[in-house]
Amino acid sequence: MDLILLRHPPPDVAPGVCYGQTDLPVDAAKFDVTVAAMRQKLVTLLDGRRPLAIHSSPLQRARDAAQSIAASLGMPVTEDARLSEMHFGEWEMQAWNTIDRDQLDAWANDVTGFSPPGGESAHDVASRMAAWAKAVLATTKDSARDVHVAVTHAGPMRLHAAAALGMPPTACLSWALDFGAVCALRVSNDGQACLLRWNG
Repeated sequence: MDLILLRHPPPDVAPGVCYGQTDLPVDAAKFDVTVAAMRQKLVTLLDGRRPLAIHSSPLQRARDAAQSIAASLGMPVTEDARLSEMHFGEWEMQAWNTIDRDQLDAWANDVTGFSPPGGESAHDVASRMAAWAKAVLATTKDSARDVHVAVTHAGPMRLHAAAALGMPPTACLSWALDFGAVCALRVSNDGQACLLRWNG
């Protein structure tokens, strides 16, 4: 099975703000051109195949792009909260440079296990993404041809790629991942994966 993860278009938010699961609208000035590029990347990766499903985070910056892509394929969108961005709790919508320095240091010292107050950890995000991918794999009948597409967020994409490739959770956190970019994984029936494309 091929799993094609697409990062959503840019949200309408000021630079330097921590926004996680805050449900921000897309930046209208950048939406159409980003989605057109996402659609073209997807056509190339599909190579004539039709996805079994188009999945999306319920956050509108992902959902709006997923709906546009799905409409071009004549398909519905399946929303799943497990595809949402990391929840930053009390840090949501705070400028990064105003967040308590001790808390940021604690996070830096335990990137995988630390949870912002009222939020979730990277481990939590990786676990819910793994559960989602396992459920998707269970619907696969032809592992050589089947493909699932999901519009999601940078955090889940990085963490899931690391887990799927058998790497430490922090391995992909520094990898560049642009808005509208692709992570394509080929997943075998036993859950082992290889990376086909990153940030394409």
